[in-house]
Amino acid sequence: MFDTKRIENVKLTRRDAFRIAGAAGMMAALPWSGGAAAAAAPPAPQGVQGGGYYRFAVGDAEAMVISDGGLSFTPIQPTWAPEAAKEELEGMLKSAFLPTDRMNLDVNTLMLKTGGELILVDSGAGGLFGPTVGKMRERMEAAGVRPEQVTVIVLTHAHGDHFGGLLDGAGKPVFSNARYFASKTEIDFWTGPDPDFSKLRIPKDRAEMFLANARKYIAAIKDRLTPVLPGKKIVEGVEVIDAPGHTPGHIALLVTSGKEALLNAADTVHHHILMFGHPEWTSAFDVDPPLGAKTRRRILDMAATEKLRLLGYHLPFPGIGHVRAEKGGAFEWVPEPWNWAAG
Repeated sequence: MFDTKRIENVKLTRRDAFRIAGAAGMMAALPWSGGAAAAAAPPAPQGVQGGGYYRFAVGDAEAMVISDGGLSFTPIQPTWAPEAAKEELEGMLKSAFLPTDRMNLDVNTLMLKTGGELILVDSGAGGLFGPTVGKMRERMEAAGVRPEQVTVIVLTHAHGDHFGGLLDGAGKPVFSNARYFASKTEIDFWTGPDPDFSKLRIPKDRAEMFLANARKYIAAIKDRLTPVLPGKKIVEGVEVIDAPGHTPGHIALLVTSGKEALLNAADTVHHHILMFGHPEWTSAFDVDPPLGAKTRRRILDMAATEKLRLLGYHLPFPGIGHVRAEKGGAFEWVPEPWNWAAG
C-alpha cells in the first residue's frame, strides 16, 4: 500500500527540482524506440515447432521419444485404407476434426536408458524421405545425447523411415559404438534372393527402391547385426514381440521395469483414428495385408486387456497413450496427457 500522507509531506528543494528537470530533458534527447516498436507489427507465430523430444519414464528406465519429423500423404486412398468406403473414411476424419484430403503421420523414435545400455529403437528416415523428416539426430543431440553414446539399436523392421538415420551422407554408420538387433525373419526376407512383394500395392519401381535401400543399409551394419527371435530379450526388460504382416519380420517391443510397462507397437498401427476404429483397414505398404490386420487386432487387444501404455511410431507426437476396446471390435486411442516432469 502507498503512504499518501508521506508523499504529500515531501518538500522538494530548488536543487531537487533542477535535477528532475535535467533528467527529463536527457530522457527526451535519448533515441527512444519504444513508440516505434510498439507501433510495429508483431512477428507472425509461424514456422517449425521447437523441441522435438519428450522425456518420460517406464519404472526405473529413463525414456525419451525423439521426433524425426512427419510425413503427409495426399490423397489418402488408395495408399491407406483401400478397403474403406470413401464416405465412411471421410466421416471418421471429420468427426475427429481432421482433414479429409490428406493423412499426416508423425515419426517417433524411442530411446531407452536401462541396464547400463543406451538403446535407440529405430533411427528415423535420414535423407531417404525428403525434408520433412530426418530430424532425429539433431534433436537427439539437442537433448544432450551424442551418437557415439548409443550402445544398442533395435530395428523393428526394414523400411527406410526406420533405418534411414543409421548412415550419414557418406554412407558411414552414424552410431559408431552401437550393436544392432533385428528380427531374423526380417533380415532373411530383405537379404534373400527373391523377396515376395506380390501383395504390396505400391508401384514396382518403388518396391525395388525399398529393396535396394534395405539391402544397402543391412550390408553396412551386418558385422554388428544380431538376429533375434520373438519371445527373446534383447537386454533385460526389453522383450521381442512377434508382429508380422506389415513386413514378414516386423516386431514390437515390450519394455518392462518394476511394475510398469510400455508396448512399442512400431508400425502395427499407423493412424490414431482410422486403424483403431477399423483394425481391418490396411496399408499399401503392407507386405501381407491380411496378416497385418490380424496382428493389429491382436496387439491392440493385448494393450487394451492388459491396460498397457502403448507407443506408436506414426501416432501423433509423442505417440504415447492407452487403448480402449469399443463395441463391434473397434478400439479407441486415448493419448496420455503431456507431463512436464520427466518421470
